[in-house]
Amino acid sequence: MARVSLRKNPLLAALLGTLATGLGHLYLRRWVRALGWLSASFAATLLFVPESTLSAVSSGTLVDPFSLLPLVLVTGISVLDAYLVANAERRSDDARASDAARATEADESPACPACGKPVDPDIGFCHWCTTEFDAVDDAGTGRVDERGDE
Repeated sequence: MARVSLRKNPLLAALLGTLATGLGHLYLRRWVRALGWLSASFAATLLFVPESTLSAVSSGTLVDPFSLLPLVLVTGISVLDAYLVANAERRSDDARASDAARATEADESPACPACGKPVDPDIGFCHWCTTEFDAVDDAGTGRVDERGDE
């Protein structure tokens, strides 16, 4: 069974953003962005939602749903933003991981016969243990040095 990572999960970020404006961004550790969306939600409520609607919501009576439309729009855009940010971060993390995997595959250089650490064959000696490649071959190991001489 495949293991599902909840780290930077776009769906979880969107779900949390639906529960409370900015919560999805807090999950993604985007503190300033979360504060910005929370401020936008507060500003939309103060500027565009009538006071009678706010008092009706606080008292628990029915309200006209269109009067809450500005707040719903800001929350919806915040949820979409949290989803897109999480998706972009996950893609960049995946790209970095694949680049690192490719770099380790391409970085397979020959190893020093004395210490086993990777070396640059153009130098002629190991920069880790300072063993010359010709000296190791002359010692009777039967190995060919890194330059191709016997």
